[in-house]
Amino acid sequence: MKIITYNIDGLPESLNLNDLPWIFKPIAWIYKLIKGTTTIKINDNANKLADTLKIGGLLHNSKADIIALQEDFNYHYELTSILPEYTTGTYTGGFDLHKLFSNVDWISRFPLPRFKADGLNILSNPKTTKISEEKIVKWDKSAGYFAHANDALTHKGFRYYKTTINGVEIDVYIVHMDADFYKQNPDISKDIKARKSQLKQLVDFILNNTKNNPAIILGDTNLDPIYSWDEETLQQYLLDPINASESLKIEEIKPKNRVDVDRIFIINNTKANHCLEGVDCYFDEDFKGLSDHYPLVAEIKIF
Repeated sequence: MKIITYNIDGLPESLNLNDLPWIFKPIAWIYKLIKGTTTIKINDNANKLADTLKIGGLLHNSKADIIALQEDFNYHYELTSILPEYTTGTYTGGFDLHKLFSNVDWISRFPLPRFKADGLNILSNPKTTKISEEKIVKWDKSAGYFAHANDALTHKGFRYYKTTINGVEIDVYIVHMDADFYKQNPDISKDIKARKSQLKQLVDFILNNTKNNPAIILGDTNLDPIYSWDEETLQQYLLDPINASESLKIEEIKPKNRVDVDRIFIINNTKANHCLEGVDCYFDEDFKGLSDHYPLVAEIKIF
């Protein structure tokens, strides 16, 4: 079985808050007072459409069974048009301030509007993979609307897919966790707290839903292996709680050519009839320059 997780950097180049519907204009005024501009720079890639088409071609050539996407926002249809052989999950939309009034999600404890889009999706090869269930889950906690990587502009979260791959039932979790700008702003305490909350939320869901199957967790964790605090968070809030369960054991499939925040974990289940074993894992550098991430590719043996 071949799987890929890839943050495709599908955000538009920028958002101009002057495009907001009139009811939200105060947001533009407040932001201009703080930042001196109404434009929020989001994507440094000015050739994103062309690069998205290149991404689609390379993913087509990968022949993967499952491709987990993060930041599948404004270029979804361009990407999937290059991959007609794959089945896609639910597309929740992109960033478009003109449509914010009709494409916004309000929650009582968060007074500012958020885009409904989670940016997550799955591409599955119907020749080898069947999906029988999809659940879209929003994080309960995130950090940053005007700062801290702007995570609260949209509903990041995770997705749960009940899949059958080569005849074996496997639970698949696709995640995109809270980001930070540590190098620009060393105070990332709010982001760390958010990631801890998100891992706890994910683990609680796994313990309640992955009963009889092995599982895979993959995605953009924003947990960087080069930082001790991120590794401690991973150990304490994901690995230890799952390994403490009665029937589940988790391990990371580690890439051989570099490390990054994109990560893949397998969970074996003593109640399952099959086991998973990572046999190869690498970042595919053929995608260089097409996103601010590389796709992480793993070969997993089912036995």
